[in-house]
Amino acid sequence: MSSDPSRLEEEIEALKKHLAQVVVKHQYNFGHPDVLAISQKLDSFILQQMKAK
Repeated sequence: MSSDPSRLEEEIEALKKHLAQVVVKHQYNFGHPDVLAISQKLDSFILQQMKAK
């Protein structure tokens, strides 16, 4: 994870797009392990961003 706020924002946006693609790939099964793993990583990035503000 990046400590640079602009880099962190870029990582979050990229991960959001990736998550959307994976959700579609797994037919909107939000319980699929791939979807959950990406979602949890995204959660941690967002939390890091919120703590930095």
